[in-house]
Amino acid sequence: MRTKALVIMIILTLSILSLPAQAEVLILIQPLNNDFYAVPGNTIVVPYMLSNLGNEVISNVTVYVAGPTSGFQYGIKVMEGPILPGDSYNDTITLTVLNAGPGEYTLKLVAKFGNVSFESPIRVIVKPVIDYIPRIKVGERYIYGNDVNISLEIVSTATTILSGRLGYTVALNGTVIKNVTSVTFVKPGDVWRGSIYLAKPELGIYTVRFWVNMSGVYKETTATFEVYRRDLRYSTDFKNGAIHVFVYDAQGRGVEGIPVYINGVEFRTGIDGTATYLVTAPGVYNVLLNLDGKVVEETITVAQLALDVTQKGTELFVRVRTAQKPLSGIVVTVSGPKGSTYGVTNEGGVAVVNLNMTGYGSLIVSAESEKYLGASITFNATPPQTPTRTSTTSTTPITNTTTTSTTSTTSTAEGVPRGSMVLGLLLVLSGLVFAGTSYLAFFSPVVQEEMLDKYYFVKVRAPRMKPLDNFRFEKPVTALEVRATKGKASIEDNRVVWEIGHLEPGEEAYLQVILG
Repeated sequence: MRTKALVIMIILTLSILSLPAQAEVLILIQPLNNDFYAVPGNTIVVPYMLSNLGNEVISNVTVYVAGPTSGFQYGIKVMEGPILPGDSYNDTITLTVLNAGPGEYTLKLVAKFGNVSFESPIRVIVKPVIDYIPRIKVGERYIYGNDVNISLEIVSTATTILSGRLGYTVALNGTVIKNVTSVTFVKPGDVWRGSIYLAKPELGIYTVRFWVNMSGVYKETTATFEVYRRDLRYSTDFKNGAIHVFVYDAQGRGVEGIPVYINGVEFRTGIDGTATYLVTAPGVYNVLLNLDGKVVEETITVAQLALDVTQKGTELFVRVRTAQKPLSGIVVTVSGPKGSTYGVTNEGGVAVVNLNMTGYGSLIVSAESEKYLGASITFNATPPQTPTRTSTTSTTPITNTTTTSTTSTTSTAEGVPRGSMVLGLLLVLSGLVFAGTSYLAFFSPVVQEEMLDKYYFVKVRAPRMKPLDNFRFEKPVTALEVRATKGKASIEDNRVVWEIGHLEPGEEAYLQVILG
């Protein structure tokens, strides 16, 4: 290289000597190293010597590198200091290899002063990049009874195609249960993907090791995860016409997403940990739960209430039972032409209802219980027969004889029997009483209250001569549940509030309260 530079200088010197003596500019830039090796991302420092071969002082000379428009970043600098004729100046300039592919590139080192420039070639050899990133994508914990999918990746950061072998092992508590190897290749900038599938793996700690040997570069990575079972508890019961399942953790919090099967129908517990199955018929129901792979099974027997109804005069006797077992504390509702009334069965399972409250004719008799399916039947109640007053007439036969009979009539001195006077007085008194009660019945509402065991009943009847508007009833009791045949009933601050907007004259409404 020095010989080549010396020849160039001799030629330039001879050409200068052969020229007539006049002011002229002649510069020479020469790289002190012509060959450079790099990989993408490297910065190359190019040393050079700048010489003034003219007979004029030069300054502000621009030095730069030129080459392909992409793949490189070129440096540029200005030499401000004066260079006397025949002097030389040494310096460096840089260039950066960006994303240039592997290969040999010829670049130019250029020096420019005014309109005069000189350039020298340099050679940059870009070597291929062989690099990649192996990855394992897997969660930290998995609930027992679920499948586990593990993702493997090789992310190429190379500038050439990578090829070679790879493999993985899966160990459970230190014992290898899977060992797989294969051969593959990855293009520059691409991602190779693979997967490991574990079907419902056993409880324990798992370790995944992923190794790769691509184009002579070996790398490996590992990851661990746990398969575990939660401490789950559950309860099952039948209540208010449905089977209720509740799954919860050790802290009593409901657990969502637990599979529940009731007579083969699949459910999932909701966010509160419950699943509900409506029951429409009595029978035996099988409940199966999958508690993180632990299967438990329960059997729930649902019975339905049966009703036996008999009438005795103005009273209706309702016997509530299951099979042949009488049930106490069951609420019985009887609805008829006049309205509805309620009763609660005693220890013998019998509730007695006054038919004067419901009226006679076709009645609907129903019974409800949170532990059993309810029952309802239709019963025809007949009004009792009222005894009729009958008069007896005695007739004395008359015998015709030859003797003439004389008939005499006897009357009281006052002309009015004494018994008739007493009867009249009673009628006057009863009329006065009837007038008072009739006024209340015709113009004021009637409210009746009754308490049976844990049940509290209220009946209101509108006046017979006018409607009842904006009726409000309050009672300070501890209640669990309220129901009303009319209006709106609610529980507010240990009080039962019952409001009815309108009742027609003589119309009745009922309130039932289950006490706490």
